[in-house]
Amino acid sequence: MFKKKKKFKVTLFFLILVLIYGLYALYVAFAHNPGFELLSKNTISYSGLKARIISDNTKISMIKVSLGTKEKSIYPIYQENNLDSDFEEKIISIPFTEEDKVVKFIKKNNLKSLYLYYQIEYENKFFNSNLNKKIKISIDFQPPSIKSVRTDSYVYLGGIGYVIYKTSKDTFLSYVDTGLNTNFYPITIEGDSVDSNLVFFTCGNSPCKNGKIKIVAEDLSGNSVSILRRMKTLKNKNWKTSNIVIDLSFLLNKYNEIFDSNLTTVSIDNFLELNMILREKNNIEISSNTSAISRNLITSGNFYQMRNSKVFSDFSEKRDYYFKDEDKPLMTTYHWGYDLSSIKNAKIYSSSEGLVSYVNNDGLGIYGKTIIINHGLGFYSLYSHLSEILVSVGDKVKTDTIIGRTGESGLAFGDHLHFGTYLQGVPFNSSEVWDKKYFFQKVLNIYNDFIKGPSNRRIKKSGI
Repeated sequence: MFKKKKKFKVTLFFLILVLIYGLYALYVAFAHNPGFELLSKNTISYSGLKARIISDNTKISMIKVSLGTKEKSIYPIYQENNLDSDFEEKIISIPFTEEDKVVKFIKKNNLKSLYLYYQIEYENKFFNSNLNKKIKISIDFQPPSIKSVRTDSYVYLGGIGYVIYKTSKDTFLSYVDTGLNTNFYPITIEGDSVDSNLVFFTCGNSPCKNGKIKIVAEDLSGNSVSILRRMKTLKNKNWKTSNIVIDLSFLLNKYNEIFDSNLTTVSIDNFLELNMILREKNNIEISSNTSAISRNLITSGNFYQMRNSKVFSDFSEKRDYYFKDEDKPLMTTYHWGYDLSSIKNAKIYSSSEGLVSYVNNDGLGIYGKTIIINHGLGFYSLYSHLSEILVSVGDKVKTDTIIGRTGESGLAFGDHLHFGTYLQGVPFNSSEVWDKKYFFQKVLNIYNDFIKGPSNRRIKKSGI
């Protein structure tokens, strides 16, 4: 009797194990299978199709994508076999042109929609299987439009430009490309049939690429259109060049201060780490903190140079660094601002009305203690090498607000203020904001005329 009960319990235990194992296998079979997600809003356009393949704890061996009618697949557009490597997700991109058979088929039959078929072969812990599904997608080969472009068609070297244009209502995103590694985005006012856009931009310390700017508009389907406008660069300045011999004792002190280290000697590698690698990192941080567009104006347009100060280093000054008696410079940098000298620990007032958007009391690398103020419309001012900061992020400041004091924090040779101005993350020549008449002509008057109109018009949040 005892043996029968024991045998029954063992049998029941194994049955429970089998049941648990079976339920787990069913869970894996139904829950652990790949995912397919279209990234182009279920729309086909000339920009093609983009999709995300999610493995979800499976090993995918084959992906096949095709297009067709509701009844059948007709045109294979993508296939990848023998996928050996494990991945969590994979992005596939499939472009189209007017010569593709599927595009000709769509146009010939005037189709408004199509079906996307996808097949994924995979294996999980227990099974080899495949996923076969289809998705209905829309067709959009019509790009947005750009019209009524207006600009004065010139910028000063290192200065500010503007362009006004209208885009069709299907525009999701528009911007201006001046040839830099960034785009300049608009202040957009919504209209009933078209949207009006105003972009302030700079071409940096060089002429605009090929003497032109490119205006681009994109829709949600990925269709895009671009037009070029000539932009003459007036060269009213010659950038200075300074030759700087590296002072090892100065470098040692600054290296230990900035990196909080206790080196007793420094080398060329330490110099490059400080003045090249860290400089690039700091400039990226400044750019990211001066890129956002406040679409409402904050400044009155009156910008002032630091009180009782003299300029001893200009914007875009080229600096060649030499080591000892070497003939060739070790590296070259450009100075993205003005160095202004005054008395030691001089009071610093905000250059114009604004909102404090960034404060670094610990020291932003080579820039030391730093403040950034947002003046609206994508314009920012930067104050660095400070000895003391007297404001916090979120503070509203005016031209009589003392925001800090000059100093020599960071890679500074002496007590002074490094002052810079930025437009959507790109430095430009501050003399263009210090010149009240010119700033009103180039920026404020343009903005004020742009926003005039019916009271029901509203500034739109762009797709960026």
